Amino acid sequence: MGLEQLYEEIISCEKCTRLRDWCISQEGTKKEYKDDSYWSLPLPGFGDPEARVLITGLAPAAHGGNRTGRVFTGDTSGQYLFAALYRHGFSNQERSFSKDDSLELNDVFITNVVKCAPPKNKPDASEFSACSGFLEKEIQAMENLEVILAFGGQAFERTKRVLRKMGADVSAAKFGHGVKFEFGAGFPVLMGSYHTSQYNINTRRITPEMLDDVFEKVKHVIDK
Repeated sequence: MGLEQLYEEIISCEKCTRLRDWCISQEGTKKEYKDDSYWSLPLPGFGDPEARVLITGLAPAAHGGNRTGRVFTGDTSGQYLFAALYRHGFSNQERSFSKDDSLELNDVFITNVVKCAPPKNKPDASEFSACSGFLEKEIQAMENLEVILAFGGQAFERTKRVLRKMGADVSAAKFGHGVKFEFGAGFPVLMGSYHTSQYNINTRRITPEMLDDVFEKVKHVIDK
């Protein structure tokens, strides 16, 4: 299955009632976006279908991707990520506001492990399970994939589980900023980064310089 077909399968998914209800209920609940029309559907990944790099996050933000219709778009985490992608030649612009702006990604595809925004940003086990097949299909559809960069510990662990299901020996893989694990022929390299959340940025758990370091490591892998 190609990414275009998978897009349609994802946006029509109704497996998780709790998540579908939550996504729909968020429109109009935040003052600064009270006049916005929310996407409110499951959120597919986007980017270059021929990419060598896949970025995974945990799940859409209720007033970020769930509002704008594009992963990592419309909140602080996306501002830092897209600026870093631009600095390293993976994007044609350093900011993104909606799925209809002129952003284009080069050699990168971005997705979330869970496709719907969860309450308190915490998907439950059944929701992870329901969505894991979508991530597996995304990985399989990316014929040139060489690196998966997971943003945050939970995205790393859940991405690792999908790779294990696909046959990779991931027993040695442990999350950390800038870590890199290779699983042999037929599997992409798995890397980790601290998430560009508002909390991590405010506490300087992650900085632009730290993001630059990670993307330099990513480029080293795909360019060797």
